[in-house]
Amino acid sequence: MATNNSVNEPTAASGTVLQGQGVGTASAFSTATYPSTAGTSGNVITSNGTNFVSQAPAAFSMNIQTFTGSGTYTPTANMKYCIIEALGGGGGGGGALQGVNNGCGAGGGGGEYRRGTFSAATIGVSQAVTVGGGGNGGSAGNNAGSAGTASSVGALISANPGQGGAANNNSSTTSTGGAGGTGGSGGQLNIDGVVGIYGGGQGNTFPGGWGGASFFGGITYKGVSASSGQLGQAGVNAPANKGGGGSGGQAVSGSSVAGGNGGSGIVIVTEFIFA
Repeated sequence: MATNNSVNEPTAASGTVLQGQGVGTASAFSTATYPSTAGTSGNVITSNGTNFVSQAPAAFSMNIQTFTGSGTYTPTANMKYCIIEALGGGGGGGGALQGVNNGCGAGGGGGEYRRGTFSAATIGVSQAVTVGGGGNGGSAGNNAGSAGTASSVGALISANPGQGGAANNNSSTTSTGGAGGTGGSGGQLNIDGVVGIYGGGQGNTFPGGWGGASFFGGITYKGVSASSGQLGQAGVNAPANKGGGGSGGQAVSGSSVAGGNGGSGIVIVTEFIFA
């Protein structure tokens, strides 16, 4: 290696850089691996595995896939990460039997909500999606509502349903509201469903219990009230894909009534795409 200056610095071909070769070994020049030109305005420097190159930055976009019924989640091309939200179905409200002081069914519980972030590698080619159904309201008479069913995406995340509200045949006693959904799996955030409101306890003027709210329910769904002499009124159905519980029925003047149905759940996938 030639030297030709006053401080005895090594020299080499234009554009090369001096790199260390390890302890005890002399440094050596090598060809620079940076782009030979500045590239296009707005480009970024990135590695192609061999050299650094100048290229346009990756385009970013978002896409939302919403499942209101069971199906298959297939990622959009170039999806890198996604947020999955799962909501279990709500429980049905309790039925009411016209009996001593008339009956007041309790509201069903709201479904559980879960949310998690997953990589494309974790999702793979596709995942099965199950959207939980709402539980049926108890049939007319002293019949409890049924539980909803869970919502899930493969084995990655699962949100449990609300339970059904109890039936009632005496409005001077209380009927127990259905428990809110809880105890699912997966994700980084879970919010339990709200328990359904009890029915009865104050005689004929007391309404059937309200259905428990879910994360997407916003409000509970009001039961019906009736005073002595009015006809019985069935419970109110919760809206679909909100996961709320159905309300309990209120039986008056010889009319046994059914509870309201719980609302079905939902699965929402928000994709982050880099192309």
